[in-house]
Amino acid sequence: MPALARGQENTTAIINWFITVNGILTDAYEVGYRIFDITGGLPGAQIFPTTPGDYEEVGTGAGHFSVGSYYAYDNGNTQGWTPSLTESIGTHRIEWRWKISAGAPFQASFEDFEVLVESGGSSADTYISITDVRNEGLTDVVAYPDNKVLAAIETWQAFIDRACRQWFVPKALILQVDGTDSDAIHFGVPIIAIDYIKINDSDTELDPSLYKVYSAVRYPNDRQNPRIKLVSTDEVGIYVQPLTYGDLIFRKGRKNQEIKGTFGYVEEDGSVPKLIKRAHLKLVIEKLTNPIYVADPASMPVSPPPLVGPLLEEVTDGHKIKYAQAGGKLRERAPGLSGITNDQEILDIVKLYRAPLGVATPAHLSIR
Repeated sequence: MPALARGQENTTAIINWFITVNGILTDAYEVGYRIFDITGGLPGAQIFPTTPGDYEEVGTGAGHFSVGSYYAYDNGNTQGWTPSLTESIGTHRIEWRWKISAGAPFQASFEDFEVLVESGGSSADTYISITDVRNEGLTDVVAYPDNKVLAAIETWQAFIDRACRQWFVPKALILQVDGTDSDAIHFGVPIIAIDYIKINDSDTELDPSLYKVYSAVRYPNDRQNPRIKLVSTDEVGIYVQPLTYGDLIFRKGRKNQEIKGTFGYVEEDGSVPKLIKRAHLKLVIEKLTNPIYVADPASMPVSPPPLVGPLLEEVTDGHKIKYAQAGGKLRERAPGLSGITNDQEILDIVKLYRAPLGVATPAHLSIR
């Protein structure tokens, strides 16, 4: 979830919005936004623009920073929208509204973000907010101050990203990848949208009609096999040489293909998957409530008696006794996550969202 501190100016990398048509970033006819304070619950109160029902237009001007790309910009103050020093601390909501052409109807979507105290900050978009943690019962701001909660959120988000081998927010990237001598390039992270492609060391952007982006979130779910395939309008028949489709391929080479786009495993509306948010929230609370070091062990309550299963074996002369594991035999933890958590639900969610291992695309000779 994006976060802004009081007095911190929004940038193109924090609260932003991307509009695509068939997976391609596309400028809309009109784009606007408004911001609500929902710290007291939904539907909340509109705080920007100050007139309820009004939208701040960012379809043109500084709020439109690239093709199909917009961010929360304050035209009156000529800067990115900035929370005031008296703004409520907690979750806020931005509503984006756009229409793709003059005659098209408006479409709208919401995104939540966090307003932090002036000293707050975040190195990256977070999957959950401080408010999410507070809502689960960690309301003691002395034992769990905002900066400690935020640090735990960022730390264990890094673990989830590493364990899943992908991330769960949109990230705009320019990639330089090796050509495969085939008409396809596969990616380890799902494709949200492609801005441009330059193939085979060319400085010219490839016409979007000459490639297909596999980025569907519904059926078929391309997030499990994200890729770009080159296509051609040439008719393919028995006289076309084998193993080719038209005349376009990603020629074999080292970082000779340049691709600019937005990547990440997100839901159709651009949000973090709910199961990932749940695993993240459970892990953060587990780690916050089980500190690494307790300053005064004497103040801790006496440990309860051990929970043991039924008696399996007893040898009186040798004073030997053996009990079964309480609740049944424990399954061994999956390799690679040993020592992080015993919560099987978290481990199962990580398994569900783990990216497939990368496999090189089979190449073939490009004899022309």
